[in-house]
Amino acid sequence: MPMVSTYINYLRRLKKTDKFGRLAIEITLILVIKVILLWLLWAMFFAHPIAKDARQSAVTRIILNQSN
Repeated sequence: MPMVSTYINYLRRLKKTDKFGRLAIEITLILVIKVILLWLLWAMFFAHPIAKDARQSAVTRIILNQSN
């Protein structure tokens, strides 16, 4: 989680300087949230691919319309 703490420190510095204002903070937060959501999506659906032999049997079963 060092990346998260880096972003938090960056946001604190932006808030203290008030140079970039609220818009920069909102954009940064939205980007961080999007990255987290994309990571969750990847972890849920793409992190555990099906083994090659299981894929082959599933495709064969679908093409030949067999139950098992």
